[in-house]
Parts: sequence; C-alpha cells; structure tokens
Amino acid sequence: MNTTLTTYEFCKIFTIELIRKRSEHNEGEIGTLEEISLHQEDITKIENLQNWCKDLKILLLQSNLIFKIENLNKLKKLEYLNLALNCIEIIENLDRCESLNKLDLTMNFIGKLDSIESLKYNTHLRTLYLTGNPCTDYDGYREYVIGTLPQIDILDGIDVTSFDKLVAKQQLSNITCKIIAQQKTYENFRMKQKKSSKSLNITEETLETHEKNYEESDEDFWNQPSENTPECRVEMALHSRRAQRKQDEAKKVSKEETWIPKLFAEDGRPYNLNQAKVSYKMENENNKYVLTVHVFMDTSELDVDVQPTYVRVTVRKKILQLALDEEVRVDESNAKRLIGSKLLEITMPKVKQIICPVKKQCVTDKDFHNKNKSKLTDEVFDSQKQVEFWNITNSPASVKKTGDNNLKDFVDNSEVPPLE
Repeated sequence: MNTTLTTYEFCKIFTIELIRKRSEHNEGEIGTLEEISLHQEDITKIENLQNWCKDLKILLLQSNLIFKIENLNKLKKLEYLNLALNCIEIIENLDRCESLNKLDLTMNFIGKLDSIESLKYNTHLRTLYLTGNPCTDYDGYREYVIGTLPQIDILDGIDVTSFDKLVAKQQLSNITCKIIAQQKTYENFRMKQKKSSKSLNITEETLETHEKNYEESDEDFWNQPSENTPECRVEMALHSRRAQRKQDEAKKVSKEETWIPKLFAEDGRPYNLNQAKVSYKMENENNKYVLTVHVFMDTSELDVDVQPTYVRVTVRKKILQLALDEEVRVDESNAKRLIGSKLLEITMPKVKQIICPVKKQCVTDKDFHNKNKSKLTDEVFDSQKQVEFWNITNSPASVKKTGDNNLKDFVDNSEVPPLE
C-alpha cells in the first residue's frame, strides 16, 4: 500500500484557499459552513476539514483521487457524505460521525465487504450506495449488507423492506462464510494486479520523467485498453490533466496571436482603433484637443500615451487609439479622472496656436440702439428727480432747450402768433 501512496503524491490536498473558494455561498466564512462541494479537484487526501468546518452537514467529495476515508471523526453534524468515483478500497473511520444519514460510495474499489461492519455504530444511517464496487458481484452481497446493517432503508437505490431485513437476518451466518471466501479470492487477484500494474512506477521523484516520456504517447495511452484499478484511475487523471493543460496553453497562445492589433500603416501613419470598445468624445478646439473617454474600471487598469500625432488609451490591455490632424505638445498634455463620474479627460494643447485677429470697433445699429437706450434711461432718471421751481431755469433740460432755440437757421416770423 505504501507504493500506492507515492503514486498520487503529485495530486492536490485540502488547502484553506480551496475551502474559501468553494464557500462563496457562505460569504467565504468556513467556520460556520454547513455544506461544501469539492468535486473534481484531484484531491488525494482528506485532512484539516474537520478542524476548519466542524458544523458541516453535507460534504461532497465525488470524482477525486481519495484512497482512504480519514480525518472525519470530529464532524458530529455530518448527515450526507458523497465519496463516489474515488479510489477507496475499505470502509473505515466513520463510526464517530453520529449524525450520518446517507453515504455514497458508488464506483470505488471496495472489495473488502466485511469492512461495512464499521458502520454498525452509525445508528442514523438510512441510505447506502455501493453500486459499481467489486463487492457488489459477490454472491449474497445484498443479504449480507442488509443483515449486517439493519438500520438502512435504501441500498443502492432500492428500498429495503421489513421482509428483506428478516430474511437477511436469518441467512446472515451462512452468507458470511461465502462472502469471506469470495473476498479472499478478490484480495489475491488484487495483489497480482498491483504487482503487474505499470502505474506503480509513478513516484514523486520520477514524476517529471514520467510526464516527459508520456507526452509523446498520449494518443497511444487512450487507444489501449486499461484496467479498472485505483492506479490506472490516477494515471488517467494524470494524462487528462496534462491534455487539459496543453489545451489551455494552446488557447492562450491562439488568443494572444488573434488580438495583436495593427496600430500603424507602412508609412508610419497611426490608425484609428477602438479595440477596448469604449465610448469616447473628441473635441477639436482652436488651440487644443480634448478627449473624453467613458471608463468604468479603476485608474490602475488604465494607461494613457500621448504622442505628437496620436493619443492612445489602454484599458485592461485593450487599446483605444485616435490619430490627430495637428501635432500636439506632449509635455503640456494632461489626463485626469472627473470627480463623481466615470469619465477620463485628456487635454492636448496644439503646437501651432491660432491667433485670432482683433475686430475694429465700428458703430452698428446695435451699438446705436444701446447708446440711445442709455441716454433715454438718463433722461427718465432725471425726470424722476424732485422739481425745484425756483431753480427751474438752471436745470440741464432747460439749458438744453435754450441752446436748441438758438439754432442758426431759426427765422423769427412776426406773423406767427406766440405759443400760449
């Protein structure tokens, strides 16, 4: 069995990071966790879980590479344990899980059927699955399990009736002898299987060499028939993981090659490109360009590059590039995030400043109107003043009238009667 342990040393074990990752439904709190699913994680050993998550009621560990049931004794509230599709050969170390109600050991390698006696003390156990294990091929398998564990109500998905329990109890002593004999035969077969298994050559020290040797023969491995053994299952996991790693690396390289943008023409002229697919607005004012970009991410994920003939904004490694019709002053350009908004504003002064000519002052109809309006306002203001009758002749209005009467072209006609 020691050789088997070195077979899976390369795989994963429980880590606090893995537990937190799978406990997002509980806001990452593992101390109060009641349910966790850790399937398909290539886990090889159960450890630390009973110390970190003592309140667990449901533990799903199917489709891993676990060889031994261990380190679960402190899980007093555990009701459902799923260890299907692992590499378990013996049922053990569950007697202190007092609340255990359902146990799923489907598709493992349990050949030692009498190890189910360790479940006698799990008085709340009602459902047991052993489908797909070598022990299910034994003659009298079902009667033996029901007779040994009279508390169960469902075995391999089939209800256990009171009559089944009565018959199993009566036949248990006779069936036990047959089960032990068949079990011994399987154990001898298993010993020969271990000796002939090529997978036992995989050790922690030779793993790197093993991977290099098998990289050239992955296709041959999958085409050849394989044995249904724990060692072969580990080897298949090794090949599957390597194939997945190669596939991920190929996708990564392909993606990088696909997203290489062409930024400049052959003559050096910059292209307009919006790979980042962000909204923007470019304002071309007299003496500067102002680019406003709508961005919804942190400033640390942005990069701004202003050049004399173009401006480039990189948003999470994706580019927004705009060509400029006129050159700008790079050293005087600036970028800022507008407070209270999702906008990035880039100001770029132009190199050639436009000097606007000063318009000559001339009297227009509008100016004339404003002038007359001002004069009228003054007269109205004067008319609102208190009238001093004793000094009326000295008032500005009177003086103005007198001056107006002394016009040069005035003719005094005696025949015209005076105004009354």
